[in-house]
Amino acid sequence: MDPNIVLGRAPSSVKVGGAPVSIATSFRAGIRAMQAADDPDLGDAGRAQAILLIYFGRGAVHDGVRRIELPGAVNADPAGALQAALGFLNLNEPQKPKRMLGKAAAKGARLWDWDYDAPRVIADFQREYGIDLADPALDMHWWRFWPLFRGLGDSSLTMTAMAARGADPSEYEGDARRRLVERQRELALPARTEEERLRLTSLLWGLDV
Repeated sequence: MDPNIVLGRAPSSVKVGGAPVSIATSFRAGIRAMQAADDPDLGDAGRAQAILLIYFGRGAVHDGVRRIELPGAVNADPAGALQAALGFLNLNEPQKPKRMLGKAAAKGARLWDWDYDAPRVIADFQREYGIDLADPALDMHWWRFWPLFRGLGDSSLTMTAMAARGADPSEYEGDARRRLVERQRELALPARTEEERLRLTSLLWGLDV
């Protein structure tokens, strides 16, 4: 991680084309960026534009009309700006191989939804850290929020939900398998695409789709 926020301050800007550009640091901006990156209704270009606007967008008024505009450095190098934004989102950590939670996760099972699962993470942060994520006055830097999120205990609502969704029932037998499937049905996320609808149908009705 660079810089080390234990020894220094969390960043408030990123380099785009060699120049520092202010970036939205709030944990809410980070969540919105993750939602945009996972939105099946947006193509690659749409996701990229959404992330740039979330992180770099600035309000401007032209002829009495308020608009969201991007800084000149971002417009001049959108690819570089996107790379910088994604680096910020990932805490500038080097990319690591994805850890698969069973074959279901490898097949693309969704483990988390920031809208549907919001109550879980709100409860977990209140219980484990005494932080009220629902407080509109809370201004937490993304580089503080994300380590706290990833550091939630294995018994937290958040981590148990993701572990159950990512588990592969074929790796279990008997009562353990039955309990897992029941738990996955309880935790099933709303389907957004045809592929997800087929997977949800298979889960709810025990079909081999």
